[in-house]
Amino acid sequence: MLQQESTLEKRLERPIVSADWRRSRGLIRQTLSILAFLLAWQLVSMTGLFGRYPRELMGLFLPSPLQLLNTITEVLANGTLLKHVGFSCYRVVSGFTLATLIGIPAGLLMSYSRAAEQFLNPFVRLFQPIPGVAWVPLAIIWFGLGNRAAVFIITMGAIFPIILSTAQGVRDVDPNLVGAALTLGATRLQVFEKVILPSITPHLVTGFRLAMGFAWRVVLAAEMVGVSSGLGYMLTLGRGTGRTDITLLTMVVIGTIMGVMDSAVFSPLENKTAAWRPRLSKECAEEDEIRG
Repeated sequence: MLQQESTLEKRLERPIVSADWRRSRGLIRQTLSILAFLLAWQLVSMTGLFGRYPRELMGLFLPSPLQLLNTITEVLANGTLLKHVGFSCYRVVSGFTLATLIGIPAGLLMSYSRAAEQFLNPFVRLFQPIPGVAWVPLAIIWFGLGNRAAVFIITMGAIFPIILSTAQGVRDVDPNLVGAALTLGATRLQVFEKVILPSITPHLVTGFRLAMGFAWRVVLAAEMVGVSSGLGYMLTLGRGTGRTDITLLTMVVIGTIMGVMDSAVFSPLENKTAAWRPRLSKECAEEDEIRG
C-alpha cells in the first residue's frame, strides 16, 4: 500500500506535458533527422565519399542536395516536372478508380454468395501474387503503347487488395447486429447502409491504402516501358542520359506524393474508423468466450 502511494506521488510530481508540446517535440526531432541526413549527403558528395572517389565523378554517382535543388528549380521553371506528375496522377487515379469500381462489387459478391466465392476465389488466389510488372508485356500486346496499357496494368496491380479487404470486411460483421436490425424491421438495404457499410469501412480504408501504394509502384514500371511521359519515363530519361540528378529528383517526388497522400488522406481515415474495428473485434471475442 505504501509502495503504491509512493508511486502515485512520483507520478503526480512529474511535469504535465501538453499534447501540443509532444507534437512539436516530435516535429523538431523529425526535422533534425532530415537536416542531419542532408548534411551527411552533402559531405559525402563534396568529398567523394571522403576521398574514395574523384569529386568530379560524384555528379554522376551521387549528386549533392544543392545540385538536386538546382535541378528542381530548372524542371519547375520549364514545366517539365508538373507535366510528368500530371500524367502519372491521371493514370494512377484512372486505374485506381477502375479497380475500385470492379473490386468492391466483386468482394461483396464473394462474401454474400457461396457459389460466387467458389467461382471467383481460384482466380483471385491465382492472380493476386503476380506483380503488376508481369502484366507489362501482355498489356503492350493487347492495348499497344499508351495510356490504356498503363491503366490496365495499374488496375491489375490495385484490384486484389480491394477485393480481399471488402470480402473480409463483410465476413467480420457481427451477425448479432444484423439480426437485431432485421428484428427491428430494417430492410436489407437499411441493414447494408446502417450496419454492414460502417463495419466494412475500416477494411476498405486499409484496402484502398494498399491498392494506392501498389498503383504508384506499378505506374512507374508501366511508364518506364510503355509510354513516353510520366514519372517512370523521367526515371528512364535520367538513366539514359546520365542525369543522376533527374533520377534522384523523380524518386524524391514519388516519395513525397505517396507520403503526403498517406498522411493527408489515409492516416486520418484510418484513425477515424479504427475505433469501429476494435469494438467489433472485442464484442466478438467476448461473445466467443461466453459461448466457449
